[in-house]
Amino acid sequence: MSFGGRLETLDLSALLQTLSVGAASGRLTLTRLDRHAVLVLRSGRVVYVTGGAAVETLAGRLLRQGLVEEKDLVTALERQHDGTGYRRLGEVLVEMGLLAEGTLQGVVRQRMQELVGELLAWRSGFFRFEPARAGAEADVEVDLGDFVLPSGLPPQELLMRAVTALDHGDLSQLPPPDTQPPLAGARPLAAAAASPTGSYAADFTGEAVLSLLRFASQVLARAVVFAVDEGQARAVGEYGIPPKGAAAIRETALSLREPSILRSAVERRRSYTGPLEPTRVNLLLVERLGGGQVREAVSLPLVVQGEVRYVLYADNAPLARPIGPLDTLESAAARAARIIEKTLLARVAKPRAAGI
Repeated sequence: MSFGGRLETLDLSALLQTLSVGAASGRLTLTRLDRHAVLVLRSGRVVYVTGGAAVETLAGRLLRQGLVEEKDLVTALERQHDGTGYRRLGEVLVEMGLLAEGTLQGVVRQRMQELVGELLAWRSGFFRFEPARAGAEADVEVDLGDFVLPSGLPPQELLMRAVTALDHGDLSQLPPPDTQPPLAGARPLAAAAASPTGSYAADFTGEAVLSLLRFASQVLARAVVFAVDEGQARAVGEYGIPPKGAAAIRETALSLREPSILRSAVERRRSYTGPLEPTRVNLLLVERLGGGQVREAVSLPLVVQGEVRYVLYADNAPLARPIGPLDTLESAAARAARIIEKTLLARVAKPRAAGI
């Protein structure tokens, strides 16, 4: 299923981790007023990236790095375009014995790392993911350039290498993130406002909750985000729940004064994964969600301005499959908490700026 949104709400790092968890295949397009980038994934691994500030060919990079001589590149280019069928330049060079396969992959990895490092600096823009056709994973790479890594790179590895390169200054030619021109139509957080339909414009509180739920949907069967206020937890968003259950959970205020998985998240301020104790509130929660056997459950607190303002509850009922590692989901929850905190701070700053 295709989906899209704003990079201010779901950045490239979160997008790639989400697509990796879901083993997605397709094209992720990033768009700003001044730039356009494309990342291609196959089974959750990145096989191609394009759209950097500097356009460079594989032949140009190999020549610049002294890996292949100019006369050999010309010969390889002639063979690549001899009319016998399209082959990538790297494949031709390896076939001719002019370049080792490992060296070629290293060059492509380095270029992908540089581009992802540049794209991670985008502060605003839009994204859209278009999945590959069913059963057509092999066609994902069609019509791409020479900087293709058929085996792909896990997004976590690619992100780690890109960030490490940025930290060590290896990508010093990239423009500073804060000097990039703003996207047309983008508004500051202080201009926050909710639309009549309930969706949010520059107020990212709602978008942060929805983004977290979208991320959780990649790894868990159903989830609810609860807002915490005055000793109660009230649902503000959910997925994977039948309409009747969604209506029931939204109408229910769950007490945080009694033992429950939600109270534990609020008091301990850390995530929990494990059996769901048969307390009154826990049983009521499961009943409102539509029932089902819950062997394991998850609770993640979102700490905003020093307090737990939201709690994500999730489980795999009725599938009853095991819940795996939560590292990426915890990162998504922390990111959502930061977005909500910035929104709340902007709401306070706006009246002050107006002299109220």
